[in-house]
Amino acid sequence: MREVSLKIVNNGGIVRSIQNHGIRQLPHRFKAKYTDRDGIRYYEKGRFISIFYDANPRVMREVGGILNLDDQILRSTHLRATNKFGDVNNLRESKNPYVQQILEELELEGSSQKK
Repeated sequence: MREVSLKIVNNGGIVRSIQNHGIRQLPHRFKAKYTDRDGIRYYEKGRFISIFYDANPRVMREVGGILNLDDQILRSTHLRATNKFGDVNNLRESKNPYVQQILEELELEGSSQKK
């Protein structure tokens, strides 16, 4: 995680948090690309770690490359976190929940004024 964090910070990103979720049972038996120092290739338990960061797409690809090259990491996933600013900045009215809420309120006011 130190190498990933340094890559993010050195390229202008911000590491928001790193969470260690501990060692957990994996959903199924995982097979690593190579055996580890002890000769183990199949794993039934693994350490789950989440890192939340803000960075540009280039840095995200570089972080993915670091994670893919590390033989201790069985699987990595990148997800883009959603936030309310994304909804507010959405230009398509049909997809913007805030615009939909205002339109519904205007319809209710219009129908109550007609009566």
